Amino acid sequence: MPLNGNVGFISDMDVRIWLRDADPSGNLLLDDFEFGPEEIRTATTLAVDYWNEQPPDLAGARYTLYNFPFRYNLLMATCANLLFIAANLYRRNRLPHQISGGGIDDQNKFNEYEAAGARLWDQYKDWVSLKKRALNTQRGWGMV
Repeated sequence: MPLNGNVGFISDMDVRIWLRDADPSGNLLLDDFEFGPEEIRTATTLAVDYWNEQPPDLAGARYTLYNFPFRYNLLMATCANLLFIAANLYRRNRLPHQISGGGIDDQNKFNEYEAAGARLWDQYKDWVSLKKRALNTQRGWGMV
């Protein structure tokens, strides 16, 4: 049973809109979506797994990506994980090279992606800790 009434699966489009990845023509350098559906699902699953694995273990509060009741925080954590995935790709594919009259380093984006992901992930980790503590206290002491 969900802890509140705000249950809803976040769609690929929810994620794409937030990350400005909804229109391939807007990705001028890629001319394609940056994140595939499999990556989005994996990033979402990782966020839910983090919730499920962090103490305290709240009976009845273990979720899947289809019934996680906190959509906003799930969206932010999903985006953080996607930014980490992209950072790993850019880091792995980086090969700066010099040409006559200049240099090319078009894959040198990993630091920005990593930093943006870390900001979102830190917020998610803090929220998980506070939310689970509050839910645990509420279950132990009841409502005042």
